Amino acid sequence: MVVINSFKDRKEAAMMNIKLPSSWHVLENYKEMFIEGGILRGFLNSMGITVICVLLLVLLCSAMAFVLQRKKSLFSKAINMVVIFGLVLPVQIIPTYFVCNFFHLPHVLAAVLVLVVANMSFTVFLYTGFIKSIPLEIDESAWLDGAGQVQLFFRIIFPLLQPATITAIIINFMAVWNDFGISIYFLNSARNYTLPLTIYNFFGNHSSDWQLVFANVVLSTLPVAIVYLILQKYIISGMTAGAVKG
Repeated sequence: MVVINSFKDRKEAAMMNIKLPSSWHVLENYKEMFIEGGILRGFLNSMGITVICVLLLVLLCSAMAFVLQRKKSLFSKAINMVVIFGLVLPVQIIPTYFVCNFFHLPHVLAAVLVLVVANMSFTVFLYTGFIKSIPLEIDESAWLDGAGQVQLFFRIIFPLLQPATITAIIINFMAVWNDFGISIYFLNSARNYTLPLTIYNFFGNHSSDWQLVFANVVLSTLPVAIVYLILQKYIISGMTAGAVKG
């Protein structure tokens, strides 16, 4: 319905049905929306924030999961409990916003940090389940060959985490790209708006121009849809790879 109505004129789009348009307005609608909607700037902002967040999540959470799974101590068990609590307790945005303001963090940096923390628990949980399926004998062989902790993880363990890593990239990419609640509090400047915020801002100015709103939605969701369609086959393998052991 969204795609079809993005090709209609204003009157037909307001009817909200899936009938084909009587006259196609492809170039007109998308050109007008692209010029007025700030799509290019929103796309660049979303891409920059999403890539940084996903890279931080993959590196930090994989290393954290490796340590927590391999180190059998009370401290590791306590951190594991914190991770589990993070799966069910949502991020409290208002107190976090005041804390970031207290430390005078730039809004973009604060948004990146909060988005990373908000998605960290699930990513650690995902990696932990996968690392359990990697035999401990691999670690012992690396230690006998003189490998340190850093070499062991990045040269031996991390390449074995490819299915879990691809799954983490897909899920976190979609979560960060589509985020609205955190972004609207911290990215309170039109120059920093991500694509979901451009839809919100654009709709406020064009609430009666549904054909332009639908065109905005189509272009905003297109990148994450492409990423998902290309990499979707890795999600099931990544989610189930660590389900047998542990």
